[in-house]
Amino acid sequence: MKRKLALVLAIVMVLMLSLTGCNPATTQEDQTNDTEETTNGDTTGTTEPTANIAIIFSTLGDLNFNDWCWEGINQAKEELGIDFKYVEAATVSEAATQIDAFASDELYDLIIVVGSDRGDAMEEAAAAYPDQKFALIDAGVKTDLENVVGIRADYPQWQFLSGCLAGLVTTRPEEFGLANEDNKVGFVGGADTPTSRGGAAGFLAGVKYMNHDCELLYSIVGSYTDPTTAKEIALTMFGAGADVVSVNCGSSANGVLAAAEESGRYFCSTSPALVSETNQLCISITRFDNFVYKAVEMILNDEWQSGTLVYGIADGACEISFDGVNIEIPEEIQTILEDVQQKIVDGEIEFVYDPDEIDEWAETYNYFG
Repeated sequence: MKRKLALVLAIVMVLMLSLTGCNPATTQEDQTNDTEETTNGDTTGTTEPTANIAIIFSTLGDLNFNDWCWEGINQAKEELGIDFKYVEAATVSEAATQIDAFASDELYDLIIVVGSDRGDAMEEAAAAYPDQKFALIDAGVKTDLENVVGIRADYPQWQFLSGCLAGLVTTRPEEFGLANEDNKVGFVGGADTPTSRGGAAGFLAGVKYMNHDCELLYSIVGSYTDPTTAKEIALTMFGAGADVVSVNCGSSANGVLAAAEESGRYFCSTSPALVSETNQLCISITRFDNFVYKAVEMILNDEWQSGTLVYGIADGACEISFDGVNIEIPEEIQTILEDVQQKIVDGEIEFVYDPDEIDEWAETYNYFG
């Protein structure tokens, strides 16, 4: 269940230093922006790469999905023998330019695009270059083009185990010092989208699965970049008796973290970059590195699948992490979480995708019977 963030960062830094120190990067100045294109191939060796991959990030160093994808492409290089070039494109328009540039080069077996907001730009390029394969990471695709695949997590599974933990913690104020006896748990979403509602449904269903009588609080910020409003919402939830609040609201989550620290309650995040030293309960992790690796494997194994591929806990795509968490989780609770994970792997739990359907779902699913 644990993922050592320090190890991830160490790998990223060592790789980046070694790549810049041992293999001088070749750069091409883009005519419309200042984005650098960097090659990571071994230009001095004689071994031909198994595939040539291009990958477009938004911003490396985010300690989140971009860095996970960086780890995945480097793992593919080390284990599968590929070569790759990458760019960082901070905006959608920059990404569109880079996608088109890579596609027009006609050099790559696969172009990987990181980030759901770049999906339209990628699909437009895919229509213009039907012989070029594209993979979108962290989102499904809208098109039925055969040269496009989208790879994402099953949204409810992303946060279900964290919800299970929250449902247990809120009933044990004697063991968890920041819990209370009100038996309420909250979730703050960024927008009313399938992604946000799916994550909320997974977390809150996990709470109900462990704690049938828990009162669920759910609210939408209306933006992924409004920590002020998110903090106000979270303060209201904590003031109403919630002792754990989780999120899926982008940088707005900074406001929820601040509210948890101010209120003396627990916070669950979805990024290793956002961890409270005093109030963190857990982190809901999506293994984006596995998505990148899977996309490369499809090329190498001649197993291309177009459309949208969805992965969950059984595939190793979703985890609960305690990296950087200063709260000790009792062994009994860890055992319960492991048991729930096995039930999911065995197909014993079906998931709900909308918070409004949780009460009906909970009539069937109750861990303690």
